[in-house]
Amino acid sequence: MNRPPLFAPFAGWLIKPDWAHRVIAGAYDSKSPEERRRIVAENPISFLGVTRSPEDLLPDEIAGDDELLDRGASTLSRILKVEAFHKPVRPAVYAYRLTQGDHCQTGLVGAMHVQGLRDGRVLIHENVRPRRARLLAAHLQRLGATSSPVALTYKTDPKVQAVLDETATGIAEVDHVVEGVRHQVWTIGESQGDRVIARLADAVVYVTDGHHRSAAALAGADDHPEDEPFLRTMAVLFSHDHLNVEAFHRVCPDRSGRSTESLIAMLDKVGTVTATADLAGAIPRRKGEVAVYRDRRWWRLSFDPVEQTRALARLDVERLRSGVIRPLLEVDELAENSGVDYVPNPAGIDEVTRRCDRDGRTGFIMYPTSTDDLMAVADAGDLMPPKSSYVAPKPRSGIFLRVLGTGATAHLDPS
Repeated sequence: MNRPPLFAPFAGWLIKPDWAHRVIAGAYDSKSPEERRRIVAENPISFLGVTRSPEDLLPDEIAGDDELLDRGASTLSRILKVEAFHKPVRPAVYAYRLTQGDHCQTGLVGAMHVQGLRDGRVLIHENVRPRRARLLAAHLQRLGATSSPVALTYKTDPKVQAVLDETATGIAEVDHVVEGVRHQVWTIGESQGDRVIARLADAVVYVTDGHHRSAAALAGADDHPEDEPFLRTMAVLFSHDHLNVEAFHRVCPDRSGRSTESLIAMLDKVGTVTATADLAGAIPRRKGEVAVYRDRRWWRLSFDPVEQTRALARLDVERLRSGVIRPLLEVDELAENSGVDYVPNPAGIDEVTRRCDRDGRTGFIMYPTSTDDLMAVADAGDLMPPKSSYVAPKPRSGIFLRVLGTGATAHLDPS
């Protein structure tokens, strides 16, 4: 079968140093809707204003998805009007380095062909919410640009990594710190870029962040089958042994109406429950443990040993979903509007307890899912619950811009 190379160069627009502090968005998931609203109100060219979701607006502010998309397009138009990005000189692939404390990872940014999501070269591992995927597909059309790369991982190719590391010894074209993470970008030389693209032409890669963006890219390709820019989506590929995976914690409603005592007693069906004086005694220290928070009290849940051959069935997030959240709280985590909030570990456990105390909910503090588990689930063709892993540090919106030439960028050449 004649398959297009998985990655290709694209004419990437890069943020200018003088505008980086205004345009580059902070971590979306680690902020509450209230925080995101405040940032956009104070800074009308923050890329958070381009990528906002329905929950970022007050109920009386929005009439529907069209209004939301119009606001995003208006923000992008403002950013383009102030010429915050360098226009590209040539199509290229890029080295992108993220540094946080002692952790450093350098990946490849290129245009990934969406056919890879169909032919087995790009594997997913998480369920997506259809409405969110539809909104992002409409977002591509209306805005005509993307700035949030789909994040991927793969089993290291030393020759590819050598090119990235060598490129990153030069002076970075983008070098900016956002919320404690240093972001640096270099354009890879044409001949070196061609060699990397050839080595990765048929590589198997795994989506670590951006399942909804991947679904939106597929929808965009279906809607524009003859439009080359829509057949690829911007992606960043990091080596699997460079990633730092943290947990996504859960804040869940209880639709069963059970008392706290009844719920805790029923947890004995899935494991051993131990009351603790505080978080320190409940915090999970290994796979198979979950901290439970309710009514300002803490418990440690240790799942019973499980004899399962499938990687998915052995995951804490799946055992919690199928053994606790669905049967005991009567919440379908896979439903479109499940009511479950997801709090990434960097946002802090205090944020979990704050939301639980405010809304009378139950919190679950998770142990991180490993990269090996993530790849094993994807290899088996299974899907984890939403927000099963939080790979940090994350790429940021507003550093790269890939132009599609529709909607708000109809006046620009596609990249």
